[in-house]
Amino acid sequence: MIGAGSVVFSKNLTGDILSYPEFRDACLCYMDIDPERLEVGAALCGKVARALGASPKIEVTSSLQDALAGADFVINMVQIGSFNSTLVDFEIPRKYGLNFTIADTTGPGGMFRALRTFPMLRNLGEQMMKICPRAILLNYSNPMGMNMLTLTATGDVRAVGLCHSVQGTLDQLMGYLGEDPKKIAFTCAGINHMAFYTQLEKDGVDLYPRLFEAMNKPEIYNTNPVRFELMKRLGYFVTESSEHNAEYSPYFIPHGREFAAKYSVPIDEYLRRCDGIVDKFAKLKELCRSDEPMDVERSHEYGSTIIHSIVTGTPTVVYGNAPNRGAIGNLPYNAIVEVATVVDRNGLRQTKVGDLPPQLIGYMQPHVTQQELFIRAAMEGRRDHIYQAAMFDPLTAATLTMDQIVEMCDELIAAHGSMLPPLDTKKTLVPTSGKTFPPVNPAQLRASWDAVHRAQPR
Repeated sequence: MIGAGSVVFSKNLTGDILSYPEFRDACLCYMDIDPERLEVGAALCGKVARALGASPKIEVTSSLQDALAGADFVINMVQIGSFNSTLVDFEIPRKYGLNFTIADTTGPGGMFRALRTFPMLRNLGEQMMKICPRAILLNYSNPMGMNMLTLTATGDVRAVGLCHSVQGTLDQLMGYLGEDPKKIAFTCAGINHMAFYTQLEKDGVDLYPRLFEAMNKPEIYNTNPVRFELMKRLGYFVTESSEHNAEYSPYFIPHGREFAAKYSVPIDEYLRRCDGIVDKFAKLKELCRSDEPMDVERSHEYGSTIIHSIVTGTPTVVYGNAPNRGAIGNLPYNAIVEVATVVDRNGLRQTKVGDLPPQLIGYMQPHVTQQELFIRAAMEGRRDHIYQAAMFDPLTAATLTMDQIVEMCDELIAAHGSMLPPLDTKKTLVPTSGKTFPPVNPAQLRASWDAVHRAQPR
């Protein structure tokens, strides 16, 4: 597990893996460059093993090469850049009038997170091909689409991107209808966080009429106003949450705070979560050093299911993110798509969906274009592709002028500095803003966020 200092996630995945009898004595290696978080993560996983009566071999290392030696599966959960990097992604665009909710998937926030991650993921793929070429990489790090493009465009490592939005949202939808998700036939397809349920049936009966009827109940609508508004206009329900999808389109945030509040759009939600994570880590640190027993329940993450199916040959179906290669007929061949994926001893194989309704393609396509421009910018060293990717982001385009977009991108590039791959390798006729920017002061960014936070309604 690479980035095992993501202690809650590594704990949950460990519990999922060890819940299978076949893996009770597996070798689990936890790797992170933060020694304190690594210590806490490994200790929590040890408590999980004891709670399940398992006796795995647990290894702990800060060396990527040592972690990969002998690996059959590699799970990546790394986020490159501290909270200060996240502050940069929020606070610099805020200066230009551009606000986000999560900023981890698309737009300037997602793109610069992907650019920070590009060198690490490229190196991970290269090291895997040298040290454990037969291993399968399960990537959980966002932005999923851009990170999977990095892995597939820079090497030959066998990899799949995993998210919990498909299965999590299905459970939520069936909760609205009072149905058991296990009895539902469904088809879901698209790109990560923007996949749509094109079929929802029980015993051959379409459930969408009931879902449209349920939407009219305030107690249901108010749990997901953005996604229900999108369903009302597009005809289908999208996988990722309302707070995420609010920033994927121009329909909610650019029309003012009052309009966004009408749909419960939580501006700066991710920054508030980050502040909460600090407190949660402190509590988990205490827990790992205590004798307090730990309750372990299976999560709905696909990782352990994939590992079990490949090792035992027991077939299953998951939703994975991988290059399209014709799975969705009207999206580009090399785009990273999320579709039903068959898993067995032979590995992972995508199912073919065919064409999606054109309105759904219209919703996804700007983000597919951004992802393509991102990977070209990172691999070719082209700053102009960064500008263009931001220009095609619907939220950014609805908020800023082209000159503002270029200047904002230049300031973000300067702020992240050496964390990014070189972006001025290839000169083009596309002009920069011509401006220079001073080094980022983390204390000033923190003060800026604190001031915004204090001014927001409780």
